[in-house]
Amino acid sequence: MAARQGWRGWGFGLALLAALILMVARASDEREFARLLKQSAPAWLFVAVLLQAATYLSQSAVWRAVLRRTRFRVPLGALYTMSFAKLFVDQALPSAGISGAALIVHGLERRGVARGPVMACVVVETMTNYTALILALLVALGMEDFIGEARRLVWMATAVLIALSGALIVFLLRLSRGDGDHRPPRGFARIPGARTLLHALSEAPPELAHSARVLTEATVFNFIIHLLDAATLWTLLRAIGVDAAPTHVFTAFMLSALARVLGVIPGGLGTFEAASTGALTLMGVPLAAALSATVLFRGLSFYLPLLPGLWLSRGVLRE
Repeated sequence: MAARQGWRGWGFGLALLAALILMVARASDEREFARLLKQSAPAWLFVAVLLQAATYLSQSAVWRAVLRRTRFRVPLGALYTMSFAKLFVDQALPSAGISGAALIVHGLERRGVARGPVMACVVVETMTNYTALILALLVALGMEDFIGEARRLVWMATAVLIALSGALIVFLLRLSRGDGDHRPPRGFARIPGARTLLHALSEAPPELAHSARVLTEATVFNFIIHLLDAATLWTLLRAIGVDAAPTHVFTAFMLSALARVLGVIPGGLGTFEAASTGALTLMGVPLAAALSATVLFRGLSFYLPLLPGLWLSRGVLRE
């Protein structure tokens, strides 16, 4: 039943993406796409690839912020490959990051890390991921006003995200204290990988999971991921000959990330593309260029990494 619903979500997302591309193709002059190809600078694509590679390095640094306070050492290369696998599992089994957290547990334990530090990595990564997302959204919304009349709707959506993220963070903090029986929200145990985590999260040492220094460092690295993603989108706009203000692009990207997180479609398929194209168009980017840059970004950050992610996570999926 859950698998069928997952496939329906992917199908609906693909249909939405196809409809968006068709709509933009009809609304734009063919000469506009030809002009984009003529003005393109392929060298910028290489810069975009480097920026995306750096996002996985920053993700690895989140886990290292915890592990370096312990006696366990995991090679950076191993953490880097785990970040690819986590991306695939999070997208293939959308579950608010819980499926990816189960992969972290499996991967670190296989490399000899004790259960306590492993669970601290899960708690810290999950909490700081949402904290960084909220901070980035607040920064983006505070910098720009091009969204106009949609500002109220955007702030309402941000408030919903803050409420949901806050509830999850409080639950993780209480569970990681191990000072009592804390029941999870209804339906939480049905999320793939959640049942295992519910039995193990209480083993996270408070001196790691609640360390202000660890949480601050991890939040900074997660925030850097958003900066790198937005920089990738800006670079891809430059690759097709569009020079946009970096602050505008950052705001457009964060609005798209908000739509992806709150959407019900796996990986934000279709919803992210629609939000990004619309936001970039509002800030003055031509419609054809907005869609082209968005599709290129999703190719680098979502579709291409799924292939190595599938290969690297095959052992976890079998188990």
